[in-house]
Amino acid sequence: MRGNAVAALENVTLWHERDISHSSVERIIFPDSCTLLDYMLGLMTKMIDGLVVYPENMARNLELSLGLWNSQTVLLALIKRD
Repeated sequence: MRGNAVAALENVTLWHERDISHSSVERIIFPDSCTLLDYMLGLMTKMIDGLVVYPENMARNLELSLGLWNSQTVLLALIKRD
């Protein structure tokens, strides 16, 4: 998807030069991107449908980290301190 986005963005700069040579990008990336997006959404749906969450394990892991999951807040507070 990122590669197709780059090709589409590079094609925008040539919009004022409309001829057959620039339309090849459009003919390839539009159907390719739609097919790829459909595949990616299907994979994501399968992954989320099969996702099992164990809240007790999440709580135990947070306790094992001794609060380090929230270290960004501490770091930002130290940076802002004058």
